[in-house]
Amino acid sequence: MYAYKNYNLRNEYSSLLPDVLPSIPWVDAALGEASSLDAVNLWLGNDQSITALHRDNYENIYCQVVGQKHFVLLPPVEAACVNEQWLVPATYDQQMYLVEDEDEDAEKVPCAIWDPDSPEKQATIYSRFSEPMRVTLQEGDVMYLPTCW
Repeated sequence: MYAYKNYNLRNEYSSLLPDVLPSIPWVDAALGEASSLDAVNLWLGNDQSITALHRDNYENIYCQVVGQKHFVLLPPVEAACVNEQWLVPATYDQQMYLVEDEDEDAEKVPCAIWDPDSPEKQATIYSRFSEPMRVTLQEGDVMYLPTCW
């Protein structure tokens, strides 16, 4: 399970800020100074944590602090491979049951339902052409993810 929220590093984990560099020159050059960033988040997980295949509509700098994290990356040109569907927003409750948003006006969200680790399931006619890149970050590694990767 991950702990997350927009800008949670400064808002929820502020006691960790003294251990975080206030600026990284190449990040500042690429994305602008930290004060201008839309969000700075801290993602916490264990070896059982899994994030569903998704795309972010913004750039990411991923810094691995402890342990390792495995990524399966697809370039935006492979969007037709992931069988994206528009689904009702949902969250997990404390008992880990999926609870759909009951707001009738809630906008549906795009969700990839194809899994490159089970490529035969819920595939599109294009999924077989996908060539996922697999990356493992170790402690101290930093990775730049462009928009929609």
